[in-house]
Amino acid sequence: MRNRRIPALSASRNPLSLRDAFTNPSAFLLRLSCAAGDIGEFKAGPVHIICVNRPEWVHTILVEQASAFRKMPAVKTLRVFTGDGLLVSDGATWVKHRRLAAPAFHRQRILAYQSVAMRATQEMIAGWHDGQVIDLEHEMKRLTLTIVGRALFTRDVNEVADGLSRDVDRALDYVNGLSSRVTLPIIRSIARHDREALAAIARVDAAVRNLIRTRRAQAAPTADLLDMLLAARTEDGEALSDDEVRDEVITMFVAGHETVATVLTWLFYLVARHPEVQADLEREAREAQAVDRSPADEPFQRPYAMRVYKEAMRLYPGGFTIGRQAIQDVRLGDYVIPAGAWVMISPYSVHRNPAIFPSPERFDPERFTPENERALPRASYIPFGIGPRACIGGQFALMEGQVIVSTLAAQARLVNVTPGEVGIRPLVTLRPDRKIEMRVQKISPGRREGS
Repeated sequence: MRNRRIPALSASRNPLSLRDAFTNPSAFLLRLSCAAGDIGEFKAGPVHIICVNRPEWVHTILVEQASAFRKMPAVKTLRVFTGDGLLVSDGATWVKHRRLAAPAFHRQRILAYQSVAMRATQEMIAGWHDGQVIDLEHEMKRLTLTIVGRALFTRDVNEVADGLSRDVDRALDYVNGLSSRVTLPIIRSIARHDREALAAIARVDAAVRNLIRTRRAQAAPTADLLDMLLAARTEDGEALSDDEVRDEVITMFVAGHETVATVLTWLFYLVARHPEVQADLEREAREAQAVDRSPADEPFQRPYAMRVYKEAMRLYPGGFTIGRQAIQDVRLGDYVIPAGAWVMISPYSVHRNPAIFPSPERFDPERFTPENERALPRASYIPFGIGPRACIGGQFALMEGQVIVSTLAAQARLVNVTPGEVGIRPLVTLRPDRKIEMRVQKISPGRREGS
């Protein structure tokens, strides 16, 4: 079979892309991916990145030939914050941690956290007053931090929520700079030794280690995620050390707090701009309230809220890049990815394939009706990745998002008061490029659709 040359991607034709390369390398890489079509190659000095967007080739890389790739070196820079958690580790360490963490995300465990997500959302809404203008991203981060704190530790972290959320943000900004320096060594801007960021990482580390020490000394188990990690054993009876538990706890903080909060921020911004979606969410929530059913007894089922959440993840996936490095030559159709090349798959650009998602920039939850979802080609929708390295917390995030969206729709309407269009600021997640403000309208029996 004749090998075709992978089409070249040139940043020099676009001054904005070159500017991004210096000021925000994550944005630069995202632009490359969106410009790549099915496949494209960027070379500059020591940098050799191949962007892949075609779903069948994404499936080859992440599923069929997963063993032919390893984590991209840039991902390893997360280690300064998460240690050797599941986001970073490879090989035997990853296999051990994945097996030991898996029971914490079993379907029955996830059902037990439905009431945690619902109660936290209700408390957030109760803390708002009618007519109040809120910082949407800030509120979503506080909410997801509360939920992950209760799920991990059976306790509130509200007393330190703002400080902890800021520390996580600072740490991730720092890591973003470090990863960019590895990915684009020709770019010089990036993260220097940042005392404030390292101090933030130290504070998060100290808080988590203190919780682990306290729990080790506790006589009675509490059956939360932390206890499950502490009690987990391999077939040989090996347990996770305190350092390993610390790494997985912080990994869960990052994955369960930052990424979900970012998706929810975009979701409520989109819903506020689509009153027909808002009305359908409220109708579903109102009808569900008429049925007296405990969410702990069976799965929380709000099909329309789930469709809205999945569509928000299509447009603004929590993890917008998946990086791999080839450890051997891999064929994709008429192309060959050479050993040593870095491969970038961006769910953000994969999800904008107009052949699969017509008018891809349009917010349309009906894309995720059961029949439409079944018709999607494999690997065309990958908000949690796919294959053996798919996000272990994907089902938890789906449950959490569905519960939050439906619970809020039953009690409050968020009205956008942010002028103009809000763009993306790609860092570790796809953050908004400025503050999104919303006015709260509490929903009472007398204030329903169109009121």
